[in-house]
Amino acid sequence: MLRTWQDITAKWRLVTDSDHGVDDTGPVAARQFAAAARAELVAGRLDAAVAGFEEAAALRAHPLDQVGIGDVLLARGHWRTAAGHYRAAAEMDPDNVLVALGLSQVMVAAGEAERAAEELERRFGDSADPVLRYYLASTWTSVGDQVRAATDDEVLVIANEHQLRLCEHAATRVLALDVEDHELRRGAERLLAEVRSGRRWQWKPEGIAVSLAVLAVSLGLTLVAVGGITGSALVVAAGIVAGSGLLYLIVVRFRRQVWEQRAAVLADRIVRPGA
Repeated sequence: MLRTWQDITAKWRLVTDSDHGVDDTGPVAARQFAAAARAELVAGRLDAAVAGFEEAAALRAHPLDQVGIGDVLLARGHWRTAAGHYRAAAEMDPDNVLVALGLSQVMVAAGEAERAAEELERRFGDSADPVLRYYLASTWTSVGDQVRAATDDEVLVIANEHQLRLCEHAATRVLALDVEDHELRRGAERLLAEVRSGRRWQWKPEGIAVSLAVLAVSLGLTLVAVGGITGSALVVAAGIVAGSGLLYLIVVRFRRQVWEQRAAVLADRIVRPGA
């Protein structure tokens, strides 16, 4: 699924920019059908939009007509069929930006947001265009959603170290893109806060862990003291090794990062493992 309706329509703002493929070819009637169809699409009137794009496509071979048909199909959840129309558009104009954005959103809908983000970064990562930066930010937001595990009631959970690192990268990148979409920025801020909170260490169970740590240190110090009194370097060394070793084992056994503890609590309810 796509994140928002805007992911389908925002790219059409690029049509008036000659750098991104102006719609100025074919019969006048075809251009009129296409222009009306774009207006219907942006307004959310999908039946009228697809009819207009199909009328235009019957009169000419233009990539934007295929993109428009693909957009309607994608909006209706038919991403596999939409991909066919985007690919047909790519055959007509491989470098068309709207085609690239359409194909990237098919990848997002197919659950391959990370791959889509990598493709967009390769092609548009340095762009200052606000529309392209919006798509980068939206796609990285989808990466953060898709990479995490999900419970039976759709709660997203960071379930492993890879997910933690990728969520951090995605959130950081969204904020660096500095888009005007407040929802994207707030979502990135929340995800980054979740990552930073998840990296904190906690003792579990705290009381037992602290008690064992105190005993380990006490044992080591006792052996060191006995060795010092008796003049036995071997006992001193044994006290240092024993205390350090026991303390290490206690840390490994009882200290966990917050994300690990949360994932363990929700493990039985996870229905989608994520990346």
